[in-house]
Amino acid sequence: MDRQQLVVLAMGAAHKAHKEFGVNPTSRVDVFRVLRQVGADVFFRPLRSIYGAYLPTGDSIPGLLINSNLPLSVQRFTAAHELGHLYLGHKTASLEKGLDFTPEERSGTDPDEVVAEAFGAFFLMPRPLVKASITELGINEKRIDSPDVYLLALQMGTSYAATVNQLQTLKIVHPAQARELRKQVPKEIKQKINDEKAVGRHDVWLLNESWNGKEIFPAVMDTIRIQLKETPTSGYTWSLQDQPVGVNVLEDTRKGPEEAGIGGTQVHEFVAALAENASDSTLTLQKKRPWEQGSVKGEFSVQIRPQELRKTGPLVVPKIA
Repeated sequence: MDRQQLVVLAMGAAHKAHKEFGVNPTSRVDVFRVLRQVGADVFFRPLRSIYGAYLPTGDSIPGLLINSNLPLSVQRFTAAHELGHLYLGHKTASLEKGLDFTPEERSGTDPDEVVAEAFGAFFLMPRPLVKASITELGINEKRIDSPDVYLLALQMGTSYAATVNQLQTLKIVHPAQARELRKQVPKEIKQKINDEKAVGRHDVWLLNESWNGKEIFPAVMDTIRIQLKETPTSGYTWSLQDQPVGVNVLEDTRKGPEEAGIGGTQVHEFVAALAENASDSTLTLQKKRPWEQGSVKGEFSVQIRPQELRKTGPLVVPKIA
């Protein structure tokens, strides 16, 4: 098979796996849930030079290894890649020294690796999910820039590089545009949207009105920046309601003209960080006049679904008889 046929094969296999394991192709995919359903022996270990490994064992269940030093998004893609090897019944052991190779790099690569990489991409980023996420986030598909790709990757739970590659595979961005996007460094994108404050390996969720009512999936120490418009002269201002446990609001500030004229707008920004004790919760803000009872003019909420960065150990802890 040529590389295009391998990609088509992988796309069909990922679609079939979605149906088999009850995956909604328009929502963020929980690849670890599927691995638990499959019953594979999955282990997380701190590794130096490989992302993960697929270890077939004849007639018994294969073993999968994932580097626990990786960021969560890369752990997820590695897991989907190894699931591809398992689901497609590959017989040869595989050590992943590199992932996220571009569509152009598929040529000349081992066929099993090409199909597993494409399976992982289509499993985590099926076309319906990509298109729905672009629409929900208010992204202009004809002018996708690097911050758009970064936030799209966050919402789908994939790495920046894997997201660019999949956008190219789906022909949402053309090859030249993909090459320009790849020149951008996620570290610099995060710092730019975080008011030039470095966050290391942690992510920054920059939210505006487009995210109202949606779910977000931050990990511990991720930054959540909520930016909502308000008109100071109207007296209506955004305020936090019932701060969830484990969501620590660090800043409550306004951006824009110091003296906004009548009808002029400012941006009210809330900056929060996710703590280790965070659990599923709802963060709600209301737009109202503080001195008027029952003056609520608007509401903004996001459902927070904290994500666990997998550490050393098995995905499923064995029960002691």
